[in-house]
Amino acid sequence: MKLLFSVVIHASVVLAAAFVRRGDFQSPDARRPQRVEPVNVALTTWLQGKTDLQWYGTITVGTPPQNKVIFDTGSNSVLLPRSNCTSCGAHNLFNQSASSTFSPAPALPFNPVFGTGGTTLPLSPPQGASCSVATDTISLGGGLRVPQQQFLLCDAYGDALASQPADGIIGLGSAPASSFDGTSTFSTLYWGLVSSRQLPGPEFSFSYLPGQPQGSQLTLGGVDKNRFEGEVRTVRLDAELTAATQSWVVGVRGVRIQGKGAESYGVRMVGVALVDTGTAFIMTPDFETARDIYAKISGEIRPIDELGSWGAACSTLDRMARDVTFVVGGGNTNGTYGGGSAEADVTVPKRFFNLGEYPGKPGVCQAMLLNPREPARDPIQQRPAWVLGSPAFKAYYTVWNGADMTIGFAKPATKGRRELMGANGI
Repeated sequence: MKLLFSVVIHASVVLAAAFVRRGDFQSPDARRPQRVEPVNVALTTWLQGKTDLQWYGTITVGTPPQNKVIFDTGSNSVLLPRSNCTSCGAHNLFNQSASSTFSPAPALPFNPVFGTGGTTLPLSPPQGASCSVATDTISLGGGLRVPQQQFLLCDAYGDALASQPADGIIGLGSAPASSFDGTSTFSTLYWGLVSSRQLPGPEFSFSYLPGQPQGSQLTLGGVDKNRFEGEVRTVRLDAELTAATQSWVVGVRGVRIQGKGAESYGVRMVGVALVDTGTAFIMTPDFETARDIYAKISGEIRPIDELGSWGAACSTLDRMARDVTFVVGGGNTNGTYGGGSAEADVTVPKRFFNLGEYPGKPGVCQAMLLNPREPARDPIQQRPAWVLGSPAFKAYYTVWNGADMTIGFAKPATKGRRELMGANGI
């Protein structure tokens, strides 16, 4: 999910945050008193038909009960519903009176607004929640624990948050610190685990099993070498935008579309992209970009609503589906695992091209590329701004490193993937 930043970077992510220098972060080193290993967190997939929408796991805040939360690279904070919330659906509500470690301080009001929810449609108008900043102990992954963690406790949810299966959100933004009021800062949950040396390093990684309700995994503090094969190809983030937005922003240097036989269509560009695990589609920078790409695939793929969705008859969309490759990066990197590259190809396999039947339109299916209602440009250099949601990386093992400011892509381990997904696995 993505917090609205401004009109110029449509569906971007930001908390009104103070600038954080990466050099202020110190990675754990070999002098720690005992060996610390990466921690694996089991994820459940929110499926809508054939489409993976979001992935969520379990955390504990204060004393039980447990809460299910979406692990979201598109935000920075933890967000949960309060016990007095009457618009939060069937979610587990946090009862602050049951927690001996709870504090209402700093009690800052904060009302996040989201441009996308968990489904394949953008939110129009944007939705959010009515919250205040509180403090409590948050635990996850078995023995990981951060005391006195600031988080958002919400009295009201918009429909998008209320209807998702997870109770709330845990942000995995790139910055080690953030702010709710633009002046005082707090350590984000993940970076609190790293700086307290409960994890061996700043990396976290995702292993997805497309189309499967169980079996996906988040690894905190490193990688799970059983989940990928070969090297991890890393690309540098766009340093300026990543720091300004506290999200994960990469350069986009081109798009290629698989053609029939040896034919293909490609275009070079100088753009940027927000990489967001909480979005179930890919957003182009503008209507013209979506129109031109779909024109190279099939004239039968056309706009199907006023929100920027495109689609066609389901049988047509499956027949016309193509692999779409994004050339991302553009900076220099030494790489974290096995070398790095200035650019990397990130291919969305054609099996992810069709997002499924469009709500209320029987027989019409939605394609993975949407366009914003207003052109999206980055707020610093006015470059075309994409949003690369889950279709762009669920075919990969991905490694996220906010300290080195890189994202890495690797081939998922074939053997383990087949065992987890069964004979019909991808």
